[in-house]
Amino acid sequence: MKKSTLLLSVFATFAAILLGSQYSFGQEAEQKKQQYSILEKGEKEERSPVPFLPIFSEDGTVYGITDSIGNITLEEGVTFFIRSFFYQDREFIVEPNAEKVILLERVEIALEEIEIRSFQNPVDQLKYLNKSFESAFEKNAFLSNFKGYYAVQQQEKYVDFFEASGISLQSKSQKWKPYNFVQAWGGGSAYQFLVPLELRRSHHWDWMTGDTIPARNTLASTERSDQYFIKPFYARELMHAFEYSWPLSSSNLKFYDFQYDLENGKEIILFTSKVEERTKANSDLFLIGEGKIVLDELGENIESITINFSKYNYVAFPKNRNGRERQIGGSLSVIFENSSDKAFVSKVELKAKLFGPLNIGNPRPYQKGSEVTIIEKILFEDFQFVQSKQNLASLEKGFGFVGLESMVAYDPNYWSSHALVSSDLFNQIKRDLGSKISLNEQFQSNSGKRLIPEENDLAYFKDYISSVLSQLRSISRGLIE
Repeated sequence: MKKSTLLLSVFATFAAILLGSQYSFGQEAEQKKQQYSILEKGEKEERSPVPFLPIFSEDGTVYGITDSIGNITLEEGVTFFIRSFFYQDREFIVEPNAEKVILLERVEIALEEIEIRSFQNPVDQLKYLNKSFESAFEKNAFLSNFKGYYAVQQQEKYVDFFEASGISLQSKSQKWKPYNFVQAWGGGSAYQFLVPLELRRSHHWDWMTGDTIPARNTLASTERSDQYFIKPFYARELMHAFEYSWPLSSSNLKFYDFQYDLENGKEIILFTSKVEERTKANSDLFLIGEGKIVLDELGENIESITINFSKYNYVAFPKNRNGRERQIGGSLSVIFENSSDKAFVSKVELKAKLFGPLNIGNPRPYQKGSEVTIIEKILFEDFQFVQSKQNLASLEKGFGFVGLESMVAYDPNYWSSHALVSSDLFNQIKRDLGSKISLNEQFQSNSGKRLIPEENDLAYFKDYISSVLSQLRSISRGLIE
């Protein structure tokens, strides 16, 4: 008994020393931060703040975002980068005695190198393009096959991985009203449902234990106040939210400045937000900072759009709801497939960083107070419209009930030849997550289990899923025949 007490005493003393040193280190690190102002240098030497501008670390991830007046707090001795479509790239080191102002100059575009066909400016061209794009992009409900992966990184360590292949249902056109397109607490389901028919997922990394732990153990920790949660394929909600505010809608053109450029021999249109226009309109637009629109070789179709965004208003919450503003910044890229006078999304890529301890959907816990980077890629193909309203109602019921909780078995033979994630990224994920429990063992352990552990009516849930999945597999085969 005395030995046990002594061990507890030694452990408590060691823990106190460790926590105290961590606290002191935290205080010291806090003292080594400096507030910088990011300003734009005008033609007559006037200076104006650059709000909501992402500041990048050396590894290319977003370190932070300037506030509404262009200020940001940065660490001393660290190299930071500014990369923008509209300002000259900058690299700088935060030093104690240096001037705490970074002046940015607008990039000059050599317009004489670009052949502009029948349009005097990008706004006129977008008005012309958007007429056909909006009608082509607005469509009836359709099915498609999908495959995609999702990875989460924290403190330069991958802490979660999820990859799936299956069938997607987009049940409505994009002409939704704000807040209505997201199902209650759906947190990313929107009107687009994904049901995996093949699936592999890791355990998650728990910073309290220092090792990967099974996903079935996450339920007990969901009440802990020092954690927040991310749901796979968060890119869907961002993409559908940006449909409401992107410049591919003619009604939104007044909120952006545009200019022409060339990229790999193709004509592109760069855009950046007019903050004053958004403020004046008091519009509930999402905060797209800047981006680019890539056109085809003839300049007659929109091939892709890249959106660099900072902050994000959660669509499930109305304007006056506390917690609606998400401290998130990053880049979303969408590639379109034009076919038979219709435009479909064929590829979505997201790389974003979350800065705040905000709950945005179960079930994965991460350490509060440390930024989280999300990396996602989703491909869509084999599009097929749903002609019958009765069939659509049945599909919506099945898709909505199952969602990502398809509980399919892990099939290593399938993933040996159908993985979407690159081998370099997968090897890094495997090193981080499989340091003590191999990633393959984790895939096997999670085989056939729910993403969110739940025991209520589990038998009924399994029976329903098994009948729905057999029908979905038949539908999926029909899409590619």
